[in-house]
Amino acid sequence: MLIKRETKNNVTYLSLVEESYNSQKKRGQITKIKDLGVEEPITPLNSMTEEFAIVWAEGRTLGNAVPFSERVKGKFPEEDSGCGVILPCDIVPCGKFRNGKERWWCRTHQVHWGTKADLQQAVQNEGDIRCSNASQPMNYTKNPLVINPDDYAGGIGIWAALPTAINTTDEPDLQDVAIHVHARLQPQGKKSIYTSYPAVVITSSEDTPLFKNISIKRVIVAPPSALAYLEALINKLPLGTLKCHTCQHPHLDLGDFAKNPHKKHFCGNCGVDSNWSKEPIISSPLKEIADNITKNSDFVASDRTLDLRNYQDCKIKVWSSTPAIIWTSYQPQETGIHVHIYQGGNKIVDDTFGQVTWFDGSSLERDQLLTIMLDKVKKTDRK
Repeated sequence: MLIKRETKNNVTYLSLVEESYNSQKKRGQITKIKDLGVEEPITPLNSMTEEFAIVWAEGRTLGNAVPFSERVKGKFPEEDSGCGVILPCDIVPCGKFRNGKERWWCRTHQVHWGTKADLQQAVQNEGDIRCSNASQPMNYTKNPLVINPDDYAGGIGIWAALPTAINTTDEPDLQDVAIHVHARLQPQGKKSIYTSYPAVVITSSEDTPLFKNISIKRVIVAPPSALAYLEALINKLPLGTLKCHTCQHPHLDLGDFAKNPHKKHFCGNCGVDSNWSKEPIISSPLKEIADNITKNSDFVASDRTLDLRNYQDCKIKVWSSTPAIIWTSYQPQETGIHVHIYQGGNKIVDDTFGQVTWFDGSSLERDQLLTIMLDKVKKTDRK
């Protein structure tokens, strides 16, 4: 059994049909099993309501970093962000199985659809086509930050914000990766944005397209894609941006696929699994964006020093610096150990140092701090 699409007067009708072989006529035939109704068109962006959202599942994104639809449709909780939204399936054809049967792909929930059990379930549900991941609660954030690098002459920096390596304050640590953003309207000016978000959207203008040869103007930076890209940078893995030969969407590797460079890639947008890169790579849309808009790719080590023995009565937070996912400043990025110091509830130090002396006189090691931060993320993912 398979789903048949038939378009009449710009309306697409869906029906469940069965292929069989007619031995008398010695040819195949198609028998309609059930009408499934009209395929709902994608609602364009200009007809959106006031709220829109970014949605992603644990350990992966929705489709990939490039949204396949201009609108996420679903019933959302009242909170501005969190977990618990259930989204309808968006099932598209993606070729055939090895036995010649039609194969389908759910872009919302990232799973193939079209097995015999799937089709039987669709009949039982009176045509309500749902993939095996349809009931999975997803993370979301409403009305996310939308940022265009062209609007910030002083540059923007976007990082995968990780939990602290050391935290002696009463403030709880991050429970997940966040997206931290710095933005300056003017060179050397004050930061107009200095905040962490659940996820953000990077947009572009005609003068500075995000991608070459494809007209995609919005890219989502959600925790799974940000973390995968950061770890590839840290581990110096070969990064690239592979575009699907079928739908042209930039491919995004996540999970184990983002840890092991490979040639064969699976498109999260259309479900085609026969995309090949010339060399083994980790593919991320963020790589091409960074290549196109980065103005200074250099790093400099901080020459500042900090002796925490001078702050015995203070509370502290300590991070290892990490490379930015997106960096458009003309200044180089600074590496070192980032420290916040609080005294009486006030933050009195917020800076990056090349050398930090601990309370007992020992020196903090940046690489060890980074390992602690990444280990905290992995422990959070396992809960």
